[in-house]
Amino acid sequence: MSIVEQHKALAQEILAESRSQGAEQATLTLATATAFQVEVREANIESLKEAGSSGIHLVLSQDGRRSSLTSNDFQLDTLRTLIRETLTALPHMDQDEWYSLPEPELQGRAPGDLAFLDPDHEHVASKEKIQDTLRLEEQALAQDSRLRTEQAYYSDAVSHTVYADTNGFLEGVGKTIHSIGVSLVVEDNAASGENSGRKQTDGWFSCARFRKQLEPLEEIAKVASGRILRKLGAVKPKSCEVPVVFSPEMARSFLGQLSSALLGENVFRQQSFLADKVGQVIANPQVQLQDAPLLPGMLGSRPYDHEGVQSKPLSLIEDGVLSNLMLSTYAANKLGLRSTGHSGGISNLVLQHGAYMEEELIESVEDGLYLTFLSGQGANITTGDYSRGGQGIWIRNGKLAEPVSEFTIASTFLEMLENLTMLGKEVDTRSAILTPMFRIERMAISGT
Repeated sequence: MSIVEQHKALAQEILAESRSQGAEQATLTLATATAFQVEVREANIESLKEAGSSGIHLVLSQDGRRSSLTSNDFQLDTLRTLIRETLTALPHMDQDEWYSLPEPELQGRAPGDLAFLDPDHEHVASKEKIQDTLRLEEQALAQDSRLRTEQAYYSDAVSHTVYADTNGFLEGVGKTIHSIGVSLVVEDNAASGENSGRKQTDGWFSCARFRKQLEPLEEIAKVASGRILRKLGAVKPKSCEVPVVFSPEMARSFLGQLSSALLGENVFRQQSFLADKVGQVIANPQVQLQDAPLLPGMLGSRPYDHEGVQSKPLSLIEDGVLSNLMLSTYAANKLGLRSTGHSGGISNLVLQHGAYMEEELIESVEDGLYLTFLSGQGANITTGDYSRGGQGIWIRNGKLAEPVSEFTIASTFLEMLENLTMLGKEVDTRSAILTPMFRIERMAISGT
């Protein structure tokens, strides 16, 4: 019997015990995982970990009241006692008219193989993983004699998770994930500039469900060294309003913050600037944004959400129009709508790519900014204001010029979406936010 099937059998026993003790409704998440991680610095192993974890999260409800319990003990005798104690506490909880299980007809497992589990995962020896990490560090340092290692690492994990509830839903998945990367440090010895005399840090990593899909070590090393060396000698730009090209990483940061405004939980709490804008134009007509849970091998893919609601693609922005919000059952109840399968948030948030290569986006700018780093908490999804610290490279006459830092970029989410006029062709797949780089026509830069 597979691990998932063993978990499903235990889940059924736990739900049966919950019902026998008087729970009207119950939901259960049961998960186990094994993880490996090695960290290397200066050709020495600084940390080596291999550990297992397990956990159960059970929510019980009765008469509109609910309470939950967590445990890493899978023994039914232990859980029986915890269930009894939790049910005893239920009469003291507040009633919540909006809480319910999903509509049963919405629940189910999406058909198809989403390529979650690497069949070679168990056959890769720890020694090989360590050697890869040491080689990555060696290749990164070989790029330039000024470089030093902050950390090189390799990690992977395999997990098995089951979700079940008293609607009768019972499903589980096994997943693998692999990641390798290096972070470098260098002294900025430029004669002048905002960062003269400071240490610069940067790096690169690769992440994928399947180990064989990781980028080659030499490519990771080359990108990591290039990213840090381009920071040397940075100056502070003049205050101005110019076009800004968002690197893939910064595009991902922007969309991640935008996705929070699209979540039903923030909408019904009136903590989203998009609360009353469904059906309205909020972006340039070329902007197409979708949540796409059924992409094989992608890191956010899932056959159902955290409540067992079957996963389906959902258009969020279509031709610049806000077409849908992402709703869990609770948020849907609050808003008088139906769940869209988004308990747990986004799956794969996909910004449809455009036609431009990186160099073409840069060449399109006579005078502007290539944004490579953002800091600070100035993205306010309640008001829609956007203001963050940044680093990047100035663009002059369509070419990358000097590095810049110690400035702030400012606009609003809606202005940025309206002025998002050029989309890149290449998509960064190292997270659940799948986006190309893009150009925003005008943002305020606060510098000197």
